[in-house]
Amino acid sequence: MSLTGQVEAGVEIKAPASTVREYFCSKLHHVSSACPDKVQSVDLLEGEWGKAGSVIFGRYANGKSDLSCKVIMEEIDYENNKITFKVIEGNLLDQYKSFCCFFQVTPKGEGSFVTWTLKYEKPNENVPEPAAMLQLCVDVTKDVATKLIPQA
Repeated sequence: MSLTGQVEAGVEIKAPASTVREYFCSKLHHVSSACPDKVQSVDLLEGEWGKAGSVIFGRYANGKSDLSCKVIMEEIDYENNKITFKVIEGNLLDQYKSFCCFFQVTPKGEGSFVTWTLKYEKPNENVPEPAAMLQLCVDVTKDVATKLIPQA
């Protein structure tokens, strides 16, 4: 049994792809205002918003407890609306050896389609897939699209 894996989910939203990417790239600090029940805060620790190599610290909830993680924005592809977040500290690394989140948004009709892919390595086969984290990503995306972004 492989200890590496990935899970993926997508959501269609009524907002332009470039605008959605901008929120998850340069305006992450606004996310908590759209969904304070899910994301308590997002703070820039190093670098600049929207720049590869920037380090971000977030506090979030999974329904049971308050959690946190520190991520580096490893790669930002503006042309293809893709962002790679690598988890470097926090609760996710208490469960997984490594954890990366891949965000991509593509135009679809008058709106767009957001895909979240979570790649991880488990320390052993007893650790579950990160289904709750994947659902959190999808739910936060929906909240950002409906509460922060003007509709297309």
